[in-house]
Amino acid sequence: MLGDDEYNFYESVVDVLRPFIRRGVKSVLIAAPDEKDYKSLMDHIGEHQGWLLKGGLNTTAFEHLPKPATNADQVRSLVKSHGFREKLSEVYEGDIRQVMGVLEKRLNGPEGIETLLFTLREVEDAVYQNEGPGYILVTEPFRARNGQRIDRLLQVAANKGIKTRIIGPDAPQMVRLEQFGGLVCMM
Repeated sequence: MLGDDEYNFYESVVDVLRPFIRRGVKSVLIAAPDEKDYKSLMDHIGEHQGWLLKGGLNTTAFEHLPKPATNADQVRSLVKSHGFREKLSEVYEGDIRQVMGVLEKRLNGPEGIETLLFTLREVEDAVYQNEGPGYILVTEPFRARNGQRIDRLLQVAANKGIKTRIIGPDAPQMVRLEQFGGLVCMM
């Protein structure tokens, strides 16, 4: 059982993360020199804030960095350290794998496919008319082909709190998304 101080500390961490997660951040790196501290936080989140770890498109991916980051100098040092970008890529991959898993489930279910949009016109209508898009996936080649039109759509979507992700050419998910023309919107 957690002590009150430990419980309140972990809840304060979640409170700091909450507005960022609401704005679409789904990948979180936790810097803690001792892995036990990270595991303890994750146990707390699993027990008291399960919505962060399960919920389809709203799942947050967490990754541990075994380094201190208690002040600005340590954070700067951490960001410049060897392996930081690799860890960032790992947590990003965890998030996109989750989203692709939800996409595959929807594609294979009778009601699920009805919650997907595949054309630019459909996605624009849904975003501009506030019809409830939850996540928009766009490949970099699709973005290049559609220029300012897709950039404007993604900006409006982001302003409305709709999660968006541009998938680069090196990402393993790009091949699958290109099968749908390079654009998928999950309602």
